[in-house]
Amino acid sequence: MNSASSTKRRSKAPKFSIRYSGKTDVGLVREGNEDSLMAHPDRELFVVADGMGGHNSGEVASQFAVEAMQAFYDSKDITERVKRAHREAVTRLPKSARDPSYHALRLRKAVESANLSVFRLAQQHEALRDMGTTVVACAFAGSRLYVANVGDSRVYRLRSNKLVQLTEDHSLVNEYVKMNMLRPEDVESFPYKNVIVRAVGLHERVTVDITWTQVKEGDRILLCSDGLTDLVRDDTLTAILESSDNLDEVADELIEQAKDAGGHDNITALVMDLLSYDSKLDIQPLLRCPSSITESSEPSAAPTDGPPSAPPPTGPAPVTGGADEE
Repeated sequence: MNSASSTKRRSKAPKFSIRYSGKTDVGLVREGNEDSLMAHPDRELFVVADGMGGHNSGEVASQFAVEAMQAFYDSKDITERVKRAHREAVTRLPKSARDPSYHALRLRKAVESANLSVFRLAQQHEALRDMGTTVVACAFAGSRLYVANVGDSRVYRLRSNKLVQLTEDHSLVNEYVKMNMLRPEDVESFPYKNVIVRAVGLHERVTVDITWTQVKEGDRILLCSDGLTDLVRDDTLTAILESSDNLDEVADELIEQAKDAGGHDNITALVMDLLSYDSKLDIQPLLRCPSSITESSEPSAAPTDGPPSAPPPTGPAPVTGGADEE
């Protein structure tokens, strides 16, 4: 199992600090690990990706996606282009329809950039055709947490002993349930439970769900792949997330619980705590990809050729959310 942990001071709104720990494990059945995760504390960006595809292309897809998102957030040129596009879009909209969130647009464009990068790479190499990956990503802005989602990886928020799923699975089983073609009690026995209906990299364009929620001191956030949630029920997730203040121990226990239940898939958990503001904190980036995992807490280097440049951003992000569950 591979891991790293750290704490990051909130830079723009010093209301609380972010402490986090990420773990990824191959599980007990798979030969390779196709999950990737990334914590970029300087940009307050956190990502989990679960790759898919034959001939190890799933691990390529997930790694390329998280590194493309990191490159997107690190690019000053792209950041300025997104800001300009956001200002222009907001100006064109009537006041009643305006969404002032630059952060939502930036997050959506980062996932779209990752999608295009993975898609183009797959078109260039026959062995990588049809590869894809899920992506869940969180970006903090003041008291808001913005969430991007494609696929069936998940984001949860634990507050006051209540666990809330902040994402909606883009899966066949979820579509069947929404259309009343499958009863919730029959989900576990559904033969196509792991089939997803949306993924990053399969097509030139992708629809990205963007939501937001208010966060506050004491919230605990979990990003994870379906290797965890397929095997560990929500009540058990809640109990483990509440079990310790040590996030390394929490992430370890989440992984072990999934392995005890069979460990049939790769398992990834990235856990974050929102703490009271503290100016003396250790900052360690975290990048865990199948082909670049080490025991060091330092991030691995991105590919020398890098992901393709992101296209010019257009239009505002469709944003839903504002949930304030207590």
